[in-house]
Amino acid sequence: MVNILWREGWIKPFLTESLPSENCSICKKEFKNMDFVTSCEFCGINMMHDHCANQHIILEHDRQIKDKINDHKEKRLHSFQ
Repeated sequence: MVNILWREGWIKPFLTESLPSENCSICKKEFKNMDFVTSCEFCGINMMHDHCANQHIILEHDRQIKDKINDHKEKRLHSFQ
């Protein structure tokens, strides 16, 4: 058995002109049309590509991830999960 990390599945479209930057906080590349973006729930880094966030969280927040896994071990999944 392995641990997987569930990221919420809702999509909220918005225009980059409403953002403080039109570039990813991690890779610094400009966002393209229909890119999936997110932010880090563990630190102040905001607006990054989804794949950049995955790498950032795994590399920078290992302890917080393990704590979260332990906190949720006994909680049952919702029917939609």
